[in-house]
Amino acid sequence: MIVAALSGFGGDVAAQQESVASPAYSKIANSGDELPAASPLGKDEKDWACLLDNRTGLVWEVKTADGGLRDHRWTYTPFDSNAASNGGFPGYKDKTSGDCLRASMAESSCNTEAYIHAVRDSGLCGHDDWRLPTVSELVAVSKQATEATPGTTSQLLPNTLPGWYWTGVERIGISQFSRVILLPPGGQPRFYDGSYLVIAVRGGNGSQASGSPQGLDPVSSD
Repeated sequence: MIVAALSGFGGDVAAQQESVASPAYSKIANSGDELPAASPLGKDEKDWACLLDNRTGLVWEVKTADGGLRDHRWTYTPFDSNAASNGGFPGYKDKTSGDCLRASMAESSCNTEAYIHAVRDSGLCGHDDWRLPTVSELVAVSKQATEATPGTTSQLLPNTLPGWYWTGVERIGISQFSRVILLPPGGQPRFYDGSYLVIAVRGGNGSQASGSPQGLDPVSSD
């Protein structure tokens, strides 16, 4: 798995970001139901756990700060065992790299595939089709990311620790790459041992959560 780091949002990526109109978002509960805008983040069935982008249909996990499966501090090595999607480079996994809730990971390994499978198995927000985001998806939502705690910010992806976040493998020319994107934009990069942060996503291509969106105004894209 070839890794290319994007230290900022230059070139085509910046152009993509500027061309995307700011969407409205809805809070989604652990159960999968849509919630009022004031709903708190938490572990209970009707607590906020995910964020629906009403324009794209993408649903993002909201990171926690509780030491659990989705804690914002955990880091992972890049690994994809699927030969149809890894470009011939599966990456690597072991039992020492990264820092995560190893008891919830396959083979006690902190790798991206193990994390995505664990989130799927948890049925987060009523779904089992979670995945790593593409570069463009992560860039488009980046301005909602903040390290601020829930309830102290108008941005809708709180608890987003500053650092590098893995994307899925994408074909670039004749090669395929898994890349890392710096979140929040302008944040200070943190370098590890080749293990980086992860935020999971699902849906897209017009997929919508059920029910009428209780939309939230997005953060200004000034």
